[in-house]
Amino acid sequence: MSKTVPQRTRRTVVTALALLAATGALVSSAHAGPATATAPAARATRTLEQDFDGDGYEDLAVSAPSATVGGKAKAGYVAVLYGAAGGLRSGTKKVYTQASPGVPGSVEAGDLFGSGLTAADLDGDGFTDLVVEAQAEQWRQDGIDRTGRRTVLWGGPGGLVSGRTLPAEGAGRYQAPMSVTGDFDGDGHQDLARNGLVSFGPFRRDGVPAATQSGADFSGGDLRNVAVAAGDTDGDGTDDLVTVARADDWDDETNYGNYVYYARGGRDGLRAPVELEDLAGQQADSLALGDLDGDGRADLVLGENSLRVLRATADGLPAGAPRVITQDTPGVPGVQEAGDEFGRSVSIGDVDGDGYGDIVAGIPYEDFGALKNAGTFAVLPGGPHGATGAGTRVFSQDAAGVPGTAESGDLFGTGTHLVDGNGDGRAEPVVAALGEDAQAGAVWVFGAASTGATATGSFSFGARTLGTVASGARLGGAFPR
Repeated sequence: MSKTVPQRTRRTVVTALALLAATGALVSSAHAGPATATAPAARATRTLEQDFDGDGYEDLAVSAPSATVGGKAKAGYVAVLYGAAGGLRSGTKKVYTQASPGVPGSVEAGDLFGSGLTAADLDGDGFTDLVVEAQAEQWRQDGIDRTGRRTVLWGGPGGLVSGRTLPAEGAGRYQAPMSVTGDFDGDGHQDLARNGLVSFGPFRRDGVPAATQSGADFSGGDLRNVAVAAGDTDGDGTDDLVTVARADDWDDETNYGNYVYYARGGRDGLRAPVELEDLAGQQADSLALGDLDGDGRADLVLGENSLRVLRATADGLPAGAPRVITQDTPGVPGVQEAGDEFGRSVSIGDVDGDGYGDIVAGIPYEDFGALKNAGTFAVLPGGPHGATGAGTRVFSQDAAGVPGTAESGDLFGTGTHLVDGNGDGRAEPVVAALGEDAQAGAVWVFGAASTGATATGSFSFGARTLGTVASGARLGGAFPR
């Protein structure tokens, strides 16, 4: 069942806009119509979500917020590998810091530039832009000391070549909240949402949105939001939000209170969130929305030592218990063990190009052989009945064709992502290992074929490839939401 949470008074500022027709987007924002039980829904031409240079190939952005830059500890940076006909390659790398040309600000110790990433075409020029959060940066606007800053790196023919600090919002001190993008009012422009406020696109180059909606809460009460995802769960052409929220007070069984909230989009933006009560109490540190069954609606996956899958309907996300997938589920290799954290990170994309979204789930604390917390990741295929666990493949650094060697404490699978770097309609799995090389961190890019994920052609990159400082950098700290 669901329960409406009262929303604070909402004020929508309306400006005259030339509205564009919405286009369909694969998996994370599926706008196609219903499908039969045996075939995926027909979709419009895919709108690339991470094409910073507009060449038709997706690009990979990843951050190292704890990295030392210019001798400043934990200043942070963002690295981008640009896609091409031959796919992502480390030779196309660019590293962006607050010392890079066109990026506002200055490199300072402890800023954590890259603590969060959000990708969308905010200004409507056809190039994806990247919002970079610097969680701990100190600055001042309107006579108020601020903590946390969001910088937009604008996409263009040369990629990310210029930036702008987003104006501070309100009189609050903290200005780098968890952000997410989507088309929440269905006008064809990408919007930027954070708890309590939606900024509607297109944005001007000074960072000012076309309109705003206040009172757009992600969850209810005084809960802490720990993860958020956007997608069109009901196929109505507007994106919706799902948020995992937590009460950090211990309950009688010494557990945290965990809640899942669902806010649907509409012509006026996000509606009041409702609690999905059948998901209450289930721990989840990650979630993803994507079309697993090919019906044009985004399904929900929650992850944390198991996967909970809730298939969307024409009325959106339904009441009822989710499908639970563990390492003991038929078709999933391995054995379910406490502490493996199967699904600590989850992403959804069409890896094999069959029209069904597939789940990439990190298992960073997996032990194997004599290794502790070496980590693996799993790819679970979607299909007419969604993801069931059947046909799951698991990869580690010791798998044939995977570069590197598995070691205790690597935490391979800490972060997951998907990018179609060669434009073939199949999304390549991307995996981070934050513990690699004594917390330097590293990232692996796998292949995607008609048979699914493959180690063939996979490669990895780290500080040496990027020309950055390795010690304590934790490369892979964030991928775009």
